[in-house]
Amino acid sequence: MSERISILVKQDHLAQMANARTPLEAIAELVWNAFDSDATKVVVSFTTNALEALDEIRITDNGHGVFHSDAKQLFGNLGESWKRAKRRTDGGRTIHGKQGRGRFKAFYLGSGASWNTTYRMTDGTLYDYSIAGDYATLNAFTVSAPMPAKGNSTGTEVVIRNPHRNFRALLEDDVRTLAAQLFGAYLTAYPFVSVVFNGRLIDPQVVQARSTEVNLDLLLPDGATVPAALRVIEWKHETDRMLHLCDGSGVSFHSVGLGSGLRAKGFNFTAYLKTDLVRELDKENRLELDDLDEVVKTLVHSARETLRAYFKKRELEESSALVVRWQAENIYPYEEKAQLELLDSVERQVFDILAANVAGYLKSFEGLDQATKRFTFRLIAHSLRANPDGIRNLITESLNLNKEDQENLSRLLGTTSLSQIIYSAQVIRSRLGFLSELEQFTSATGTKEQLLERNQLHKILEKETWLFDESFQLGAGEEVLDAVLKKHLGLLGDRADSAATAGSEDGLRGCRDLMLNRTVQIRAGEYENLVVDLKRPSLRIDPAVLAQARQYATTVSTDKRFQSAKTRWLFWVVGNVRSEEATLELEQNGPSEGIVLEQGNVTVLTKTWAELIDSARVSLGYCQRQLAIQAEREAAKSCLSRYHEKYLPAPQS
Repeated sequence: MSERISILVKQDHLAQMANARTPLEAIAELVWNAFDSDATKVVVSFTTNALEALDEIRITDNGHGVFHSDAKQLFGNLGESWKRAKRRTDGGRTIHGKQGRGRFKAFYLGSGASWNTTYRMTDGTLYDYSIAGDYATLNAFTVSAPMPAKGNSTGTEVVIRNPHRNFRALLEDDVRTLAAQLFGAYLTAYPFVSVVFNGRLIDPQVVQARSTEVNLDLLLPDGATVPAALRVIEWKHETDRMLHLCDGSGVSFHSVGLGSGLRAKGFNFTAYLKTDLVRELDKENRLELDDLDEVVKTLVHSARETLRAYFKKRELEESSALVVRWQAENIYPYEEKAQLELLDSVERQVFDILAANVAGYLKSFEGLDQATKRFTFRLIAHSLRANPDGIRNLITESLNLNKEDQENLSRLLGTTSLSQIIYSAQVIRSRLGFLSELEQFTSATGTKEQLLERNQLHKILEKETWLFDESFQLGAGEEVLDAVLKKHLGLLGDRADSAATAGSEDGLRGCRDLMLNRTVQIRAGEYENLVVDLKRPSLRIDPAVLAQARQYATTVSTDKRFQSAKTRWLFWVVGNVRSEEATLELEQNGPSEGIVLEQGNVTVLTKTWAELIDSARVSLGYCQRQLAIQAEREAAKSCLSRYHEKYLPAPQS
């Protein structure tokens, strides 16, 4: 004969259901129950004893109460909640619970709990009664007989007595922030609903820095799409980053910690993914599976990707505001006019990224005085201009950047050519400044004090040989060349004063000071020699000077000491003024301006200082334009293009 066995729920199993992660989570379950009864106001209050220890917890609502006829089903059964059969409350709000377990959370807080409830019959009369339970006997509740109500409104008051612990966290101010995060989306969806916690209204907007909702279509593993919305609430206080999976009305059914895998530096937020699909997944008990369920995994992944895009945009906005604030504080090292030059703009964009990292990682930065901030920023700007690659290591080591930030900084200053653009732009700026100074001191209209002698020009031009040919900028003087130049110096008639000046106290070193020269090795066995003849200011470049230059260049280049090497020669003759006769002679040599001789491996050119400076300016201007084009292209294709807008003030509408 068969025997029917009934399942008897034991105390230890019920005690496990009464468990909660935090006391606020236990209270939240009771608040959700109040919301499910169409309560528009829920009050959570605490009573303390003479020792200021927690004595009672009360959760009072103005919902429709619990009908006496439903008490046995609601409190006598485990599971099979009435909420499974209904998707919405009588008032049209989305229902939260469905497991019929929320009542047990009261016993996480205290050993005794009672539900004092008032409900309205169809004829309008009100009745009161209570349901009481005890932690020691969780499998039994006591229900009193209904009595005519003393008040004139419906509702339920949950009274929790004999707290297991003091639960001091419930009395702290921070708990209201946590409660606002927990109910934020629901209170936003139903603005007529309010929660009062320990005497103060829970207002998500008070603790919110910003609330934004992004619509999206979720692509599910089976190829179907479902509409959803991701509400992102940014908080004014530090909090754990959580993603709540909610139904379409914002009721949270499951939460996932976002951890540090989501880049949103400086933002405290809670995200609510809202879709009716969540309720269906909850019915099937799939939400708790997280990564083990492909659909749940898809929801979380989609939310993460949307959050990444959202906070990239927010970083743009925040960083733009940073630059505006730095400008207002007069600590920003760039003038407004710097925005007009693309080369300066690229450098400025890189600076803004670095400065934002410094300000973000150095927690003490905001507390520094204005002078220290300005000095810090000027140091960064100077280091960036002087050594853009070196500053990467300095900032990485000093700020102890995480791996992702190190990679971003490396991409910015390492794998792109932006750092070289910045360096090249600085070289061009420096050279243009040099040309302006040189023009002033070589001008034939200048005062006698302004005009430079040959030895002074030589000292200046020793490190500026790019003026004649860029390839010689890294060249050096060579003893053999010195000796050959000195041997044939007599061919140049204006060098008669060299012996008198050689070895004098002004630092001259004989003929080499009066004949600037550089040698560079092109490849093994092949060389280029630069020889510059700087004429004294009083001597004009006339046909005689041109003839001397041709003879001198030919003689030097054919010297037997250079016959064994492949050598290209470039001779320059530079003076203040060229005679008309010399100009006519040069024009007869061909269209190339200033060429005295171009034969075999020897080229002799003559220029006035004005012509030399103008020619250099034209070349630098071309380089500057090409660098600007390159900078624009690099900014378009590199990581900088994804970030530079965030560091520039938003355009005025």
